[in-house]
Amino acid sequence: MQFRYYFTIAKLLFIVAVPVTLLLLPADFFDNGEAVCLSKVFFNVECFACGLTRACMHLIHFEFEEAFAYHMWSFIAFPVLAIFWARWGYKEWKAFRKMRGTLQQPA
Repeated sequence: MQFRYYFTIAKLLFIVAVPVTLLLLPADFFDNGEAVCLSKVFFNVECFACGLTRACMHLIHFEFEEAFAYHMWSFIAFPVLAIFWARWGYKEWKAFRKMRGTLQQPA
């Protein structure tokens, strides 16, 4: 039971740390460098999602024109991802509170 408790704490820290880290990084952090898209690396062809990470990073920093220039679907994808991220965080928070209550009860 204690392993699950600490694992839930680790997941909650991850859920909080990732958005904070993305906010602290500069908006153009992912703009330069090697591509990580497999279709770009192996076939030198941009896929449907190429540019989505860079566009979402610009959306996080409220740079809407740059986000639209990288990928116009980021205005749909980013809110959907944010909702899923928030739901995951809420689910883990509820599990944490339930486990904390169980661990604090006298045996």
